[in-house]
Amino acid sequence: MSEREKQIRLHWEQDRVLMSRGEGAEGTPVKLVWARPITGRGGAISVLDAKKNELAMLENLDALDPDSRKVAEEELTKRYIVPRITRVIKTTANFGIRYWHVETDRGERRFALKNASKNAFWVSRDRLMLRDTMGCLYEIGSFSALDARSKSEVEKVI
Repeated sequence: MSEREKQIRLHWEQDRVLMSRGEGAEGTPVKLVWARPITGRGGAISVLDAKKNELAMLENLDALDPDSRKVAEEELTKRYIVPRITRVIKTTANFGIRYWHVETDRGERRFALKNASKNAFWVSRDRLMLRDTMGCLYEIGSFSALDARSKSEVEKVI
């Protein structure tokens, strides 16, 4: 951890995150994003200002003091809500669009997937990410953990 990273402090002011460097420094409103939002969660974090200019790059959350880390974890969790698919109820394909009816950790969802070669991608051998026609992400955290019927439904359309 660099000396510059050690000085970063994050705190809440109403509903926004402020970053300051060092004791008594004035806070600047910031946005926290994963440097690699799909494949690198838990890794590097970019701290951006209102104009999306990078103010700091943190190797990981361990670069922050405990209070700042709690703020960062909460903010990143809110920003990156990705429903995890636990069961695939039914899939169909019609004119190149794949329709999904799934059960997630956030309830049942229905969505459409266009151009599966671009919008369905394996992050690892067992982890599949899907981007629907509205730009929302869904995750199958462990393909091998799905039941046989769910696996069959996925293989039908991917």
